[in-house]
Parts: sequence; C-alpha cells; structure tokens
Amino acid sequence: MQNTQPPAQAYEDDEIDLRQLVSTLWAQKGLIAGVGVLGAALGVGGSLLSTKYVTEGLLLTPSVSATDYKRYESVLSSGARLEEFLRLGAQSDTADGQRLQRLARTPNGLRESIKPEFALTEKDQKAFGIKPNGEAQNALVGMQIRYADKDPSNGTPLALLAEYVRDSVIKVNLADSTLGNCNTYATRAQELRNQQLQSDFTIRQETQRIADLREIIARHPDAGAAESRQIVSLERGTERFLSPAAQLVAAEIQIADLKLAEAQRERERVASELKRKYYCDAEAALKQPISGRKLLAELQNLQTTAFQGRDRATDIVEQTWNELELERERWNNTYLAGTRFVAPPEGTEVRERKPGLAMGIALGGVLGGMLGVMIALVRAWWRGSREGEAGSSPRV
Repeated sequence: MQNTQPPAQAYEDDEIDLRQLVSTLWAQKGLIAGVGVLGAALGVGGSLLSTKYVTEGLLLTPSVSATDYKRYESVLSSGARLEEFLRLGAQSDTADGQRLQRLARTPNGLRESIKPEFALTEKDQKAFGIKPNGEAQNALVGMQIRYADKDPSNGTPLALLAEYVRDSVIKVNLADSTLGNCNTYATRAQELRNQQLQSDFTIRQETQRIADLREIIARHPDAGAAESRQIVSLERGTERFLSPAAQLVAAEIQIADLKLAEAQRERERVASELKRKYYCDAEAALKQPISGRKLLAELQNLQTTAFQGRDRATDIVEQTWNELELERERWNNTYLAGTRFVAPPEGTEVRERKPGLAMGIALGGVLGGMLGVMIALVRAWWRGSREGEAGSSPRV
C-alpha cells in the first residue's frame, strides 16, 4: 500500500526561535540603544539644519485675471528678469537684493515663491461647505508671495519681491496697451485721410452740380419751384426725379452734411495724431531699461512732449489731454494703490522646521533602533557562522 501521509516538514533549521532571538537582542541591547541614541541625535541635527525663517503675504493684483494669468507667469518666474529688476533699482548689492539673487538662481525658486491665489480652493469649499459657480471659483484674488531663508530677515525681502511683481505687471499691461494703441491710431490716421480725400472729391462734384443746376434754373425760373419744399421728405438719391430747384436744395444740403462730417473727421484726426504720438513714444520708452514705477512717472513727460505746439485751449486738444490724463490716473490707482498687501508682511516672520524637533527625535530614534536591531542580528549571525565553521574543520 502506498503511504499517503504528507512528508515531514523540512527546513527545521530555518525556523526562528523567538527565545533565541530575544536572547540575542538582549545581549546586544547596548549596541541597539547606542545606535538608537545616535539616530535620535541625527534626527535632532536634521531638524535643526532644516530650520527656515518664512514670511508670507497676499498681494492684491486687481489688474490680473485668471484668464490671462499665463501672460504674467513666464515673466514672474524668470530669474533673469528679477536680476534685471534689482539692477535697475540699485538693489543688487543690498542684503535683500543678494537674498533675491540667490532665489533667482535657484531652480523653480520663483515659481515656488510667487503663486496665484484664487477666491476659493477645493480645500476652502470643503471647509465652508459651499459650492460656488465657476466664475467665483476661478476668480483670481492676487499673488501669494512666500520667502524662506536659513537666516532671519525680518520679512523685508518680501516687500522687494512684491515690488518685482508690481513692476512685472506694469510692464506686461503697458506693453499690450501702448503697442496696441500705437498701431491703432497710426492706422486710424490713414483711414481718416482716405475718408477726407473721398469727401473732398464728393464736394467738388456736388459743387459743380450746383453750378449746373443754377444755370438750368436761370433758363427755366418757374420749373417746379413748388416741389422744392418737399425735398426734406424724400430719401437721399431720389432728388434727381425732382425739379432743378429741388435738386439744387438737395445738393446744398448734401454739401453741408459733408462739411459737418469733415469737421468731425478733422477733430478725430487731431486726437488720433496726439494719441499716436503719445502711445508710440510710451512704447519706445518701454523698450528701454526702465522700472515700472519710473515708466508711470515718465508718462507725464511723454504726454507733455506729444502736445507740444498744440493750443491747449482748443476743445479737441483739451479733451484728448483729459482722456490721457484720466487713463494715467487710473493706471496709477491700479498699480500703485490697488496693488498692495492685504496685511503688511513686516514682523510676521516665523521659524519653520520640517520635521519638527520632537518629530525629528522620534523618527531618528525609531530608525536608529531598527538599524541597531539589524546590526545586532547580523553580528549574531556572523558569529554563529564563524563558530560553525570552526567546529566543522578537521583536526590535524
């Protein structure tokens, strides 16, 4: 009969004897404790070395929206632009300037320090238990600015970093406005000139037509004089079916309308020329190495230069001046007054450690203890292996 009983369990030599394991660990308790203490000390050292002094602040940017944020992102995250900003502002050799230069040369340093802040994040929605619509959720409030360094700075680099954000926003926005308006008003001046040439040609034709009609009326003084009173009720272009006297009145009315339109075009031409000069000069100034604040201040001088030789008492000149002045004031209010911190960042610097001191001790102690156990087991195995080899060697 075949033996159907399962074979005896093998590998008895590989079974772990818990009593022997505990005895081995107890015998190596000094080593395990020493490595654990060393790990805790390393955890303390790592926590202390990770110490950073952090300052954060929310900078309101009313001129930046979520839909066009990408236009600003590439500028704000450019270390070369930050270094150029520091040079233009004579801040490169200051303590804060040197700190920001280190930040500019750190990979992704600016991306981590300047981030968009939206009205409601997913975390806020869960915390407040609300579900806003898409526009409220995607509304951009401003820029969350964060500066961290191993040495305390009292938060002053954050103010300089916020000024860099302001400078970048000014240059991006004014570049779009000045270039677009420079091209628009340069093209508009040509359009108005073409319209004026066509108007002059039409006036010459109508003037000649009036002269011809006067000759006809002189030869036929009673031809349809009564019908001339009905011209006001007829559509333009139908006067040719009326008497010569009625056509004469219609032609004179058309010339009067053309001259009124000509006067309006002349006003628009003067305004377009002034604005073209102003915006094109501003666009050229923007290409020069100049800070955003200085550019805003320079706009006043550019406006004065553009209006040189013009009589400010003329209504269209005064109107154009006032329009540019109001636009400049709006820019000043938006970029200088509206772009600001919700709360001043000075004095809000905090010390941050990752991991914290207690967590560093705990993690270092646990990892050190585990390493000590492994070392103790390896030593016990090594000793056992050496003793086994010595016992099995043949005697001579």
